Amino acid sequence: MPFIMVIYYIICAYLLAMLIWNFIREDKSVDKMLQYLLIMIPLILRLFRAK
Repeated sequence: MPFIMVIYYIICAYLLAMLIWNFIREDKSVDKMLQYLLIMIPLILRLFRAK
């Protein structure tokens, strides 16, 4: 796997971890929780290499 792809997947994993952290900390707004989930879906699919 090329070096650029490794960095790309590391960045995706980092962004996903930050979104999960914010999702766990979010207490009141269901709308924000839904937005975090919608943003997480493409990142999860990229990490699992699914299309």
